[in-house]
Amino acid sequence: MLIRARRAPRTRPPEVVRDPDVLEGYLEDASGAAPGRARGLARPADEAELAALLESTLAERTPVLCQAARTSLTAGAVPHDELVISFEKMMKVEPVEGAGGAATVRVQPGVRLDVLREELAAGGWYYPPVPTYEQAMIGGTVATNAGGAATFKYGVTRQWVQGLTVVLFNGDLLELERGQAVARRDDHFRIGLSDGEELTVPVPDHRLPDLKKTSAGYHSADALDLVDLFVGSEGTLGAVSSVTLGLVPLPPAVVTGLVFLDLGDRALALASQLREAAARARADDDPRGPDIRAIESIDENGLELLRTTGEARRLRIPVPGSARAALLFEMELAEHVDNESAHELALQVIEGGQPTDDSSLVRLFAILRDHDALDSLEVAFPEDVERARALKEFREAVPRRVSEMLRERRNACPQIKKVAGDLIVPFEHIGEMMRFYEERFRARGLEFAIWGHLSDGNLHPNALPRDADEVNAGVECVLEFAERAMRLGGCPLSEHGVGRDPLKQEILSRFVGKAALGRMREIKRSLDPHWRFAPGVLFPAG
Repeated sequence: MLIRARRAPRTRPPEVVRDPDVLEGYLEDASGAAPGRARGLARPADEAELAALLESTLAERTPVLCQAARTSLTAGAVPHDELVISFEKMMKVEPVEGAGGAATVRVQPGVRLDVLREELAAGGWYYPPVPTYEQAMIGGTVATNAGGAATFKYGVTRQWVQGLTVVLFNGDLLELERGQAVARRDDHFRIGLSDGEELTVPVPDHRLPDLKKTSAGYHSADALDLVDLFVGSEGTLGAVSSVTLGLVPLPPAVVTGLVFLDLGDRALALASQLREAAARARADDDPRGPDIRAIESIDENGLELLRTTGEARRLRIPVPGSARAALLFEMELAEHVDNESAHELALQVIEGGQPTDDSSLVRLFAILRDHDALDSLEVAFPEDVERARALKEFREAVPRRVSEMLRERRNACPQIKKVAGDLIVPFEHIGEMMRFYEERFRARGLEFAIWGHLSDGNLHPNALPRDADEVNAGVECVLEFAERAMRLGGCPLSEHGVGRDPLKQEILSRFVGKAALGRMREIKRSLDPHWRFAPGVLFPAG
């Protein structure tokens, strides 16, 4: 089947800014990598300007790097002498289409997640696969197939993208709807350009494990939807100018809780029971739940960091001295419950009573009681908006404080950099992986902290190096983690992507194999014949 691209409406390309003072704000991302360099900055206001820019720079084969909110943790948004294309002006959210139990919304790539959430909530809608950092932009989440805390219930970005418009290397617009173009592993896609040329795009032929989320190069499936080839491609195949997202009705209410436990194994046991109860309730369509949508974890070292830096005190969250692990969970309710009623139910369970109301809250509290977790429970009921925000910020404060610590250490030793894993394994193996992370870090004498999306089996083991030798030791640890995860049927690149990080590029090669990596290069060359889009991202430069 031939999919035809069309020429964009004629317009002038946006101004290219070359002022060094302006460019300075676009040379770094959240990875902590050294600032890059850019040959210019363009900020298109709409799809037509973006297309005009790519068409006008085609003759000189100008390399380009698309930037969203620069929240990449893999240096994927750090320019290496490309023309930076910032989506910051492409912030349009079109009206929601649909009714009943499902709907869609079309948005531009510069829309921030928190802005989208607020606009959708006003109409009673919800876009579920939102990463932890809500200042990220839709374009970046599509580029990395981002997941987030609620992946346990809702899956990742790919499952919610219903359509895309991609501006190709020559400025043509490729408009795709899910189901429009599907091909098997031994086949290819055919794309007709506006000038009559035809692109033949191979289909990835490697096999991926059946996991909640992967962000490991170009997606592979049998059969593969062409939409899914662009989702997770990290801006290397084209510039996404609009995205159609699936929506669900806004949950009536959400309860957020934080509990502390004195052993990591006890935290894992509690998380396992919460997962099982939620999965059973959803399978049985039981509105009494508990409908847990997310379980996040913080290890002992992460908690100590929050204690010593004053973050716990600032957020008014007392961390028990005996705490060796913490779990943050979110649970959706089938109907709104006011705070007074929720408190009464909690007290009845705590006091050992038998509430007549067999609700999701009662079931939640009973599970927490069985794991001796009620005494340490910090809870935000549906009306406690500010408290819920503080509880989630408690979890988010760990990676933020780690980044700040490494920046401070880099002042004394410039070779220091972030060394972290982004691994997912089937949940039945997560306990083994957690013990392996700790064992290997300790064997090399490294400081470390581990946190992440426990309900998905996706954790982030972070080394906290104090010198260049410890950076190298951390790299060796992460490579060991990757090998172990692969042996257990997991993926060593779960949600952050690959970017320009040499370690992650090496892990990608080990994960998919050289043949599959060669196939990915063929795919890029077919859609980006002059290697214009994000050279050096996914694949080493050159």
